[in-house]
Amino acid sequence: MIYATGPISGGNLNPAVSLALGLTGDMTFPEVAKYWAAQLSAGAAAGSTACVLFAPHSPKLGPVAPFSWFHACVAEVFYTFMLCFVVLNCAISKRNNPKLDGNQFYALAIGFVYIAGGYAAGGISGAALNPAMAIGLDITHLGFN
Repeated sequence: MIYATGPISGGNLNPAVSLALGLTGDMTFPEVAKYWAAQLSAGAAAGSTACVLFAPHSPKLGPVAPFSWFHACVAEVFYTFMLCFVVLNCAISKRNNPKLDGNQFYALAIGFVYIAGGYAAGGISGAALNPAMAIGLDITHLGFN
C-alpha cells in the first residue's frame, strides 16, 4: 500500500504519522486535519465492511488475556512511535533522500515495523498500530453487537 499510494498521498495512511509530520513541519496542521478526516472516514468504512463481512464474529479490539488495558496501550504507543520514527527517518528525511537519488527501501522498512509490531504486540493488544483502523473497528462494532 505504501508504494501504491506514495505518489498520491505520500503513502500517509495513519493519523499518528500525520501528527508526526505535522510536528516536524513536513505538513501544515490544516493538511494534518484534512488527512485525519480522510483517514478516520476510511477507518470507519473499513471497520463497517469488516463487521458486515465477518458478522457475527466481527473483529474486536482490546487486550488479550492476561494483559490489561495499560499493557495494550503501552504496546500500541511503543510500536506506533517506532512506525513514526521509521517513516520520519526513511521516507521523509532529506539526508536519506537526496533530491536526485531518493531511496526505494522506505516501504520495506515501514513494512518490517508492522511485522515486528504484529509479532511483538499482537499477543498483547492485537497490534492495530493505526488509530484510524482501531477507532473505525471500535465505532462500527457498536452497531453490530
